[in-house]
Amino acid sequence: MGAALRAALRGGLQTELQAGPNAKRSAGLDARSNAPLNATLAAPATRLAAALCLALAMTLAACRDRNAAASQSALPQVSVTRPLAREVREQIDLSGTVAPSATVTLVARVQGTLKEIGFTDGAYVKQGQLLFRIEPDTYRAQLVYDQAALDNAEQELKRQKQLTTDNATSESTLQKAQTTRDQAVAKRDMSRINLGYTDIRAPFAGRIGARAFDVGNVVGASDAAKLATLDRVQPVYVNFTLNERDATRIGLFTRPPRTVRVNVLGVPAAQGEDAALEFVDTRVDPDSGALRLRADIANPDAHLIPGMSVEVHVPAGAPHNVLLIPDTALLREQAGAFVLVVNGAGVIERRAVTTGGLFGGQRAISAGLTAEDQVVTGGALAVSPGVKVRVVSGVAQGRS
Repeated sequence: MGAALRAALRGGLQTELQAGPNAKRSAGLDARSNAPLNATLAAPATRLAAALCLALAMTLAACRDRNAAASQSALPQVSVTRPLAREVREQIDLSGTVAPSATVTLVARVQGTLKEIGFTDGAYVKQGQLLFRIEPDTYRAQLVYDQAALDNAEQELKRQKQLTTDNATSESTLQKAQTTRDQAVAKRDMSRINLGYTDIRAPFAGRIGARAFDVGNVVGASDAAKLATLDRVQPVYVNFTLNERDATRIGLFTRPPRTVRVNVLGVPAAQGEDAALEFVDTRVDPDSGALRLRADIANPDAHLIPGMSVEVHVPAGAPHNVLLIPDTALLREQAGAFVLVVNGAGVIERRAVTTGGLFGGQRAISAGLTAEDQVVTGGALAVSPGVKVRVVSGVAQGRS
């Protein structure tokens, strides 16, 4: 303001100084006339006043511009995004636990010294693979002994039958020989079974846990002596529960979905796997009001292991169009969910919205917004409805 005023004043003074001598000469020449003298003296003052008015106008305009800029920069700053229109399918997000599709606890069926271990702890084993071998010599010898006893019993039975034909022996003696032979067969068969128990093999392919005993230990002395646990992990089950209300809403009892979506924690659902819904319990737990369900996953690369927590997404209806906004832009209070939007005048408005499912980091909005609304995504805590703001960044989701 000072520079403009000084320039205007300087220009007015220079004009007055240049006009002063001329005015004096004109006055000397026309000394007998007062009118020319008054006009000549008034001209410099008029020009000076005009210069002062121009300088004042320029100064006021500059002040208004600076005040407007300062007022704009003082407004709260927010970042916004426009809702993204997409076709989605609503789903119910649940937590599940991976379980083996089959599991077996390996125990020693006979007592003896552990002679051999045929696996590495935590390894994958094939069906029929030798896992443990208990010293077989004692049981092999017992089988030979019992086989010999059976041979003798059969010879005696044959002899008694011949004597009965010749009426040289009683019927009771023949029956006794028959009983002895049958007992010998049973003992021989039991010895054969016990010998087979000395080799413990995998009943199915799977992953085996850590062994409980090393070679040289005597096992089988107690029925509770567990040697190892074998789990089938291809396929695996995913166990989860669904509350009665949601089960009724999606028609689980009348039109159960054929598949569900399963993904590891921290992995987007889009990168998960489809799993067949294999089992729906026949009754609702009266204590929890929940229904047990089970899905089956092929798990070809065995990345899912028993006990792992996963996310389960159950389809809850047909595909439909919704608007998606970042879930972080959604605000909640007792009355319900709402968002803040910036209207055409740059003023904050509060909009109540009806929310749907979560798709990645995007929340479905079924009512309350349009695709052209500017939804506040940053700086919402520093503003309130009715406040004028300055938009510092805007993102149109899915648009280039």
